[in-house]
Amino acid sequence: MKKHNTKKIRIKLKKAEVAVLQKITKSGRQNARVIIRARILLLSSQGKTNEDIVEALGCSSRSVSDIRRRYLDRKSIDACIYDASRPGQPKKITAEHEAFVIATACTDAPAGHDHWTLDALKEKLIETHDDLKSISHEWIRHILIRAALKPWREKNVVRT
Repeated sequence: MKKHNTKKIRIKLKKAEVAVLQKITKSGRQNARVIIRARILLLSSQGKTNEDIVEALGCSSRSVSDIRRRYLDRKSIDACIYDASRPGQPKKITAEHEAFVIATACTDAPAGHDHWTLDALKEKLIETHDDLKSISHEWIRHILIRAALKPWREKNVVRT
């Protein structure tokens, strides 16, 4: 059985930090995780043990020790109780792609069609842009909606 580090981590909060944490816990306007983390810090500063905090808040002992350690490492309440932002996946559709879809939708329809379909616009975009491997026809629809275009209507088609 692996023994956890039993070294007690002591938390000393400043009066201003205590006030901020109390405001977070009493306002109820924060994410539940943030409120629990704030309560962990408050109880830790009162000298409560991990077991006492786990029993009082119903969280895991791992959470308590992680929050204590985070506070000691970062010396900032915000960095301790709030999650870091996550960048997410980068956009695949660029402004150039959107402009191409809009411009193509305003031209004559492909042979055999009386207007551009979402699938036809999608295929044209993919075949002319090597950097784009695939795209949902739903994205094409969103691009057209944002541009207030309806290719099946005669007034939106530019004839040259």
